Amino acid sequence: MRKAAEPLDLTERLPILAGGREVSHLAVRYAAPAQGRPDLPCFLYLHGFGSDQTGEKADHFRRRALEAGFAFCSFDFQGHGRSGGALRDLTLTRNLDDIARVHAWLGTRGHERLFLLGSSMGGAAALWYSTLQPASIVAGLHIAPALEMEKGLLTWAGPERVRRWEETGLLFFQNDFVATDLAWGLVEDLRAYRLDDLLERYRTPALLLQSRRDASVPWRGVADFATRCAAEDVELHLFADGDHRLTDRKDRLWDLMLEFLRGRHLL
Repeated sequence: MRKAAEPLDLTERLPILAGGREVSHLAVRYAAPAQGRPDLPCFLYLHGFGSDQTGEKADHFRRRALEAGFAFCSFDFQGHGRSGGALRDLTLTRNLDDIARVHAWLGTRGHERLFLLGSSMGGAAALWYSTLQPASIVAGLHIAPALEMEKGLLTWAGPERVRRWEETGLLFFQNDFVATDLAWGLVEDLRAYRLDDLLERYRTPALLLQSRRDASVPWRGVADFATRCAAEDVELHLFADGDHRLTDRKDRLWDLMLEFLRGRHLL
């Protein structure tokens, strides 16, 4: 039995069922301080494309959250880390379904209200999930949200490979972090989530943290979202240097997040 003074930290295998049988699963890690405040929202960390929940930022934010009295949860999207599913079958819809499953699981632990903390692909998914579930997401705190993933993939591939991708249904993608086949269904699915719709419908307070030297997510697109979004409380912090991941300034990122939340009386 866990001693009263010890923090809770557990990893669970969350099954995904279809037709009464398990077809995949999510690897979920939940941690809560021994003397935490149950009235505070739980942080839910959403990793980037080709990454997982064991990354440097996730571990750092988990530790800082627990020190500050927050519960913290992370998981691997399907096709990533220790979760089931294939990366080749990645879609935004699947990611949103994964978030919903973990959100429901957290609800059984008393965490209906969440702070979403997304990185890159996870940041874009978080913005869409907040749009779909505005009552339960208190705020979004996102590092280089990949708002134009379709455009980035098509630009990377070029016209000829895009044509073959659509014809064959598969394209081999490779960058510094991941090498995988991707199904054309990813592009078709992303086209169902129009950026103009997100700009019009998004309403959750959000802090966007972005580097001008990001080689993966163009900073102008993130700045344009912050400027044009119909929500009244979307703030952009633009770093003059740093890379896509911004792992070299984890403490600064955390401080900016708490400053944002406190400034809006969300804590």
